[in-house]
Amino acid sequence: MRRRTTIALVIATAVVVVAAGVLGGLALLGGSGSAGPECTVPAGPGDAAGDGAGDGSAPDGSPVTLDAVQLQHASTINAVGLSRGAPERARVIALATAWQESSLRNLDHGDRDSVGLFQQRPSQGWGSVAQIMDPVYSAGKFYDALLRVPGWQRLPLTQAAQAVQYSAFPDAYAKWEHDARILAAALGGAQPVALSCRAGATASTAAAPVRPPLAGTAAAHPALSAVLAAAQAELGGLSVVSLAPDGRRATVTATLPDASSAVAGRALAAWAVAHATTMHVTDVSVGDRSWADHAWTAAQQAMPAGEVTIVTGD
Repeated sequence: MRRRTTIALVIATAVVVVAAGVLGGLALLGGSGSAGPECTVPAGPGDAAGDGAGDGSAPDGSPVTLDAVQLQHASTINAVGLSRGAPERARVIALATAWQESSLRNLDHGDRDSVGLFQQRPSQGWGSVAQIMDPVYSAGKFYDALLRVPGWQRLPLTQAAQAVQYSAFPDAYAKWEHDARILAAALGGAQPVALSCRAGATASTAAAPVRPPLAGTAAAHPALSAVLAAAQAELGGLSVVSLAPDGRRATVTATLPDASSAVAGRALAAWAVAHATTMHVTDVSVGDRSWADHAWTAAQQAMPAGEVTIVTGD
């Protein structure tokens, strides 16, 4: 009798343990499945087939997935290129380089005295640590160096990046080319904006550089003022069309070198969504599309080409 009781207890305990494990596993799977990647950047029509992929996408047209901080830095790198009139190829090279060097994170450490998105070294003349840690400055210095490389447009990405970076592993840049091409196209305004980050994505905890306020935003809420100041510092060419009485909604125009007003507007809208997690952007409207509740839908009324409405919360 005692033996049977012992066996029954062992079996009962085993059943409880297994059931708990299954339920726990399902809970974990349900949690991760419901959350998914923080941000998704769909491939455009021209990216249905590629020549390779990095860790975030496949050459079959699958989207690039990354976290909100990475997407924010990618949008900054791309915006600085757009503000200088840099062609898409230059922006692809810059994005792939930063992805390899820092995983699109603004690192305050690295090999020897390397810091920042591109792991630039103060001792090699890239600037002070404080300067390099400013993503706008570091991206600008990368473009300056790249555009001085003779024939950079005709070089393979690995060679163009290596001519700037002098990396010990120059071939490593290649694995990010496909992903960088999708990002540059999605952030560049040449196609409808479709990128987005989910609710609950992790915001950057780094102190944001202080930027001069955009003209015409004196009555804006501090959150909106910060968004527009950052957009002006990174993308440039912004002008205020209207500001809501509560200071949380602004309609602005964007102007970019060698770009139509529609392209410039979509680039600004993509930038705003890419910065939304950290900068408390809740709504973005451009053309005939609106972004709210972390998703794009058809707008009730189309906006004039080049105009973008941005709304911020607390």
